[in-house]
Amino acid sequence: MTQSRYFIWRIAQTFGISMRRRHATQAATEFHLFREAEEVLGQLTWKETEHVEELSAEYWSLRRMSMKHKELVSEIEVASGDLQKSQDQREELLGMVADRTKALVEEREKMKEVVERLKSEHEIVISDARSIRRRHGGIKAKLEVLIAEGYGDNPEIDSAKEELLSLQKTFKTLRERRNAVVTEIETAESSLSEIESRIETKRTSIRGETLGSYQNLGRANRDLSQNRLELNSLEGQMSGFFAEVGRYILAKHRDPALAEIASRHHGLIKQISALGLSIRLNRRLAGEKDDLAT
Repeated sequence: MTQSRYFIWRIAQTFGISMRRRHATQAATEFHLFREAEEVLGQLTWKETEHVEELSAEYWSLRRMSMKHKELVSEIEVASGDLQKSQDQREELLGMVADRTKALVEEREKMKEVVERLKSEHEIVISDARSIRRRHGGIKAKLEVLIAEGYGDNPEIDSAKEELLSLQKTFKTLRERRNAVVTEIETAESSLSEIESRIETKRTSIRGETLGSYQNLGRANRDLSQNRLELNSLEGQMSGFFAEVGRYILAKHRDPALAEIASRHHGLIKQISALGLSIRLNRRLAGEKDDLAT
């Protein structure tokens, strides 16, 4: 808002054209920018104000805080480096877990396949044995009926007896195979359990090696978080002092004691002053007080 535009709006108001809300909103937006600009001015000039008695408290406070700021930034860089180093070490150790147990894991998978195959065979043997038992029961019942009916040495009876003997031999073979498969399953499962135990032993051993890495990782994370929190708090305090310095420079930039500082930042001071004028004019058009203190 310039003086000429202000007068145009004043004339418009005399004709009943008023946009108070628009001017109030514009003033509020510009005021936020104004405060930020004051802070920027203070940040740029505070190191040049050691000789300004009225800014002595702000200067020495900022000088002390600046030293602390450098320390915290340095500590954050160190903590970040430690954190990255710990993360790299953890990834390396996790890779060691996979490498050291790779052969055992492969052996375990093969043994699992053996167990599954044996269990599948066991189910097939049991199924075949049940089928033979049913067949055996049917033929035996048939023989009992034929003999009871007095067929004697009928060829059909002889054939049935031979089949019964064959089924009994097959059943015996299946039973023996079943027992053998059960033993093989027990042996394979025992081997599988032993392999699992060896894998866990190796992993436990490596976990002991990684414990220090995890502790370092946690410590680096804590240090980094604490330093960042402290840095954010410090920067917030410094922003307040920057604003105070900038506000003073802006208000007193015409004083001879500040002439040198003002000349080096003339462009910024001019822009902030113009922004301040715009805020006051917009506030007047909005029917508000034009004091920049609030």
